[in-house]
Amino acid sequence: MQLIQILSDVGAGKRGSHEGVKWLSQRSDTVFEREVIFENHLSSDFIAPPAKYIDNLTAFFHQCLPPLSQHFQSSSFPVILSGDHANAIGTISALCHTFPDKRIGVIWIDAHADLHTPYTTPSGNLHGMSLAALIRQDNQTWSKHLLSDEIIQYWQQLKQLAPQSKGILPEDLCFLGLRDCEPEEIALLNQFNIPYFSVEKIREMGIEQVLTQVKQQFDDVDMVYLSFDVDALDADLLSATGTPVKGGFTEQEVKWLLSELLHLPSLAVFELTEFNPTLSSDTTQYERVGRLFRGALRQIEKREMKKAA
Repeated sequence: MQLIQILSDVGAGKRGSHEGVKWLSQRSDTVFEREVIFENHLSSDFIAPPAKYIDNLTAFFHQCLPPLSQHFQSSSFPVILSGDHANAIGTISALCHTFPDKRIGVIWIDAHADLHTPYTTPSGNLHGMSLAALIRQDNQTWSKHLLSDEIIQYWQQLKQLAPQSKGILPEDLCFLGLRDCEPEEIALLNQFNIPYFSVEKIREMGIEQVLTQVKQQFDDVDMVYLSFDVDALDADLLSATGTPVKGGFTEQEVKWLLSELLHLPSLAVFELTEFNPTLSSDTTQYERVGRLFRGALRQIEKREMKKAA
């Protein structure tokens, strides 16, 4: 395995999640074949809505894309620790750039859909726009903002970081744990019939049945990017994240989901994001995330050993 750390949190409304990356990386009991760190020290002229730090992140992702592509070509499985979910625009685009002829699916374990755009965003935070950029949607039908030419140009660049690839097809998205999204995002979910399962729905159906459906959905996908936003956990279990939401998963439920999904034959990348220890002094919360991360690494190790056997 290789560990890729993305020390950038400007896409979030609350800073500090780069410290979560550091905390988790220092407490891993895994010996990685390679450890790589990408740090974002760029400035920005856009520090207000509707697209905060869009110039910064566009430049940062362009910087990261070539070396990330090299790492993705390695035979060593990539594990990504990321400050905030905006960084997935860069990492998933790099995967698309590396394998432009492959059909890439994304499983998004998250309380939020992250399907806003600069036209619809209520906050201006790019971590709420990750998937809209990756499926290359503007959603101007629900537009609330008039954008400057500069912001439009940056947004177009974010959507086309991997121009030789088709990007992520909407039908190759799946949400687990979704429970806090706005009408503009629901409109895209419905428009493209994107599968999504709330925590309540998963408990009603049973995790095994949901996992069966998810696995069937990705049968024809060449590669899967599995992203775990820690706010998928219930807010009472984890407030050390920028946008905690009640009604989330228990630790055991996340552990079960990861233990199954990390063994998907087409799994290509695992990402953990949005852990922000600066937002809580409760170290039991840190340890909860740490257990899930170390458990995920053990599952990946088992998977890689089985493949090598």
